[in-house]
Amino acid sequence: MKIPQSRQRGSLGANMTPMIDVVFLLIIFFLVSSHLARRESRLPMDLPGAQTSADADPQRAALTINVDQAGRVVVHGVAVNPDDLLAILNDHLRRNESDAAVRIRAHRFAAYRSVEPVLRTVADTGIHDVRLSVQKSRVGGSAR
Repeated sequence: MKIPQSRQRGSLGANMTPMIDVVFLLIIFFLVSSHLARRESRLPMDLPGAQTSADADPQRAALTINVDQAGRVVVHGVAVNPDDLLAILNDHLRRNESDAAVRIRAHRFAAYRSVEPVLRTVADTGIHDVRLSVQKSRVGGSAR
């Protein structure tokens, strides 16, 4: 008795579905994270003026820390205490390792005694890329 042999062979191509799923999730992640970074920069803040300034590197994922006029420290739109700030900074350092960067946006009339603990906490975590946000002053000295 002759056994019929199937001439159909299985597909030799790679299954692309998992790769498409991963790419889709990465796109969503980057869209959401860029939206959060932009939202953090839109908090109304009257920044101090400076004669010269450097543009921020858009490739680095900088954590934005806001210090308002009353001295409150705000991260991700939520006021935080020093212990929470330390935990947030340690988490940021753990996620970004050598690319960890911090941008501090302090109100123009915020007292230095409100900003100094933030700088000290950032230094304690070992993050070395710290930038202070300013507005470029016009030649006459008035800020935009």
